[in-house]
Amino acid sequence: MELTAASASAYQQASLQQDVALAVAGKAKDNIDLQGAMALQLIESTAVAPVDPSSPLGQNINVSV
Repeated sequence: MELTAASASAYQQASLQQDVALAVAGKAKDNIDLQGAMALQLIESTAVAPVDPSSPLGQNINVSV
């Protein structure tokens, strides 16, 4: 099998395209991981603090007009 300059160039171009596609996929995965971590952080930040049952807060309602 004879290796010509054209076939060598085509091989290099295909190899470069594969390398670029792999790099783009890696960056997309990193971005998805970061967005997932940020979403979890947002969900955790909305957690309601537990209410102390011995606290009088919320025990009385003023209904006078």
